[in-house]
Amino acid sequence: MAALAAAAVLSLAAFSAGVAAQNPSGVTNGGDPATVGQWKVVSTNSGVVPIHVAYLPGDKLYMSERIHIPPRTADGVSEADIQTRLATGWYTQNQNLKNNAFFTDAAEFDLGTNQYTLIDHIPAQTDTAKNQGYAFCSGHSQLPDGRIIVVGGDQYWDTPWNGQNRTSDGRRDIRIYTNSTSFAKVADIYNVDNLGPNDPRRELWGRWYPSVLTLPDEQNVLIMGGQRAFYSPDNATMDNPTYEIFNVNTLTSTKPVQSNLLSANFPVNMYPILYVLPQSGKIWAFANNASAVLDLAAGTETPGPSLPNDGVLGRSFPFAGTNFIPMISYKDNYQMVSWLCGGVNGTGPDGNPTPREGNSPKWYANCPNCLPTASCHSLPLEKNGAQWSREDMPLARSQPAAVNLPDGTIAIVSGSGKGHQGGVFGQAVASNGVKKVVIFDPSKKVGDANRWRVGAEAAIARHYHNTALLRVDGTIVTGGGDAQNGDNIADRPDDMNLEVYSPPYMFMSNRLELDQVPTQIKYGQQFIVTFKGDVAQQVKQVSMIRYATMTHTMNLDQRHVELEIIKYGKNKLLVKAPTNPNAAIAGNWMLWAVDSRGAPVVKAATVSLRNSNPGGDAQWNDAETVSTPQFSSQSSSAAVRFAGMSVPSMTFFIVVSCLVTVGGFW
Repeated sequence: MAALAAAAVLSLAAFSAGVAAQNPSGVTNGGDPATVGQWKVVSTNSGVVPIHVAYLPGDKLYMSERIHIPPRTADGVSEADIQTRLATGWYTQNQNLKNNAFFTDAAEFDLGTNQYTLIDHIPAQTDTAKNQGYAFCSGHSQLPDGRIIVVGGDQYWDTPWNGQNRTSDGRRDIRIYTNSTSFAKVADIYNVDNLGPNDPRRELWGRWYPSVLTLPDEQNVLIMGGQRAFYSPDNATMDNPTYEIFNVNTLTSTKPVQSNLLSANFPVNMYPILYVLPQSGKIWAFANNASAVLDLAAGTETPGPSLPNDGVLGRSFPFAGTNFIPMISYKDNYQMVSWLCGGVNGTGPDGNPTPREGNSPKWYANCPNCLPTASCHSLPLEKNGAQWSREDMPLARSQPAAVNLPDGTIAIVSGSGKGHQGGVFGQAVASNGVKKVVIFDPSKKVGDANRWRVGAEAAIARHYHNTALLRVDGTIVTGGGDAQNGDNIADRPDDMNLEVYSPPYMFMSNRLELDQVPTQIKYGQQFIVTFKGDVAQQVKQVSMIRYATMTHTMNLDQRHVELEIIKYGKNKLLVKAPTNPNAAIAGNWMLWAVDSRGAPVVKAATVSLRNSNPGGDAQWNDAETVSTPQFSSQSSSAAVRFAGMSVPSMTFFIVVSCLVTVGGFW
């Protein structure tokens, strides 16, 4: 594998640079930005369609896309259907590759310069490429050292490009992306039957739509689920209802273990939701409408509560809503609550089942006319006897994206007002884009008018393969939509626009600025955070949000963790890092400070959290200690009083953001 990895390593010189055109204004209003926020198109050409995304230090994105493959009769598509699809004009391939020296599905985008860099990682030689390369349909996660692991993928055979026929099969690949440096295959998934490079049985050995989760021991990664080759909902032999554990040091995997959760919920079991549980370190898993807890050490699986049978289809691909975990805190031993919002109603307003595509009687058949649900379900994890609870968000939508914000709220963006995930080029399964953002504040009680708020409307509707990630300036970058857009099929064969949402807190005045923050910390370490000016007593809360990856509505890397403030100084705080790796998985995190108005610091600090980092507790001069401010627990507009002054109370957070995007044919 070392030779294989070396052969695939890229230098910066091997990247093909391109400049992304900017929209001169791109601003979407529709209300007071201080109340509803504001959208702005920041690029019209991101290089590739950001179906799979990861946020990187330096305000950059790793992205990969689905290549535009014309259908063939060999794939079981009729000649008449082929002509219908070709007439849509969607099979033009990525125009950024037209005069490029190499064929690729991946790029890195710099949000600071609005430039993309195409990544040369797919071998040109068929004998090599038939066993590695294409990263579409993969799963991904941030590793403890900040690199991105990308597992599984898709395949194409003899696809014409610039006068050549190209082949690639990445369904068995385990790759690592090193920021701005290389994208290399380092291993295969576990080879159960010890298949050789030319064994035809390799066709049914793979992971297509797997989930990937970095584990708290800083060396292992959980790889779970997906299909062996591609999605064939009537053929359970295509299913891969197993998990394996990959060691990033030895580059080897454990023998796959069967998952009852996945096998029982085929065919709606791909991209299972996975979280490390903070207290036990076990894995909470969710697929379709069922949950389970995996004990990886013991090799056991315990069924958990299922969602109610309320006519809403299973919340996994292709009928998914979105998933998120609100901020967790040391104050209650990191109690975690899992949220699932949105999805697809299988029944219409009259209570009758909505007809499926081709009048299919199968419950899992495509349903482009199915309406979305506004329902959100929440489940306290690691709490005996806990059951799912329901409340509704203001707007119904299928396949949205959810992003943890530094003020403790969650933004829900993009998605569809009809239909769901899946589909091929030019034949949309989703339409009626839901473009208004919804802001959820879990600190408000159920029924409070400010618990759910509708914000500004985006310029661009985003359906299948939409993505969204938090940035270090507190904004959200959204992208994707693929060649699957049901709102404008004729004019947008691929959506390479990037649009940024600025939440209302971005328009608040006198926001704090960080001065010095350690770039590396260890678990339980006490460290000092300094500010520009004597403003530290305004800080109410400290937290971190993890750098994230996203795809197919799922962001498993994203986690928001409150930190303990030990002491206050005039311009500094003594803060304690999380003591529990289960609560805060090692990797790159954003460090935030937010006041009682909900105004975060102007820019988060990027902090590496690892047990292997150097350092000990910071030395604090007690002579510099000032009184701990007392903050109102009422509304965010409350003022805090200390030393005879009245100033806005402030909150300090660290946000973890994760982006994974995977696409597939169905």
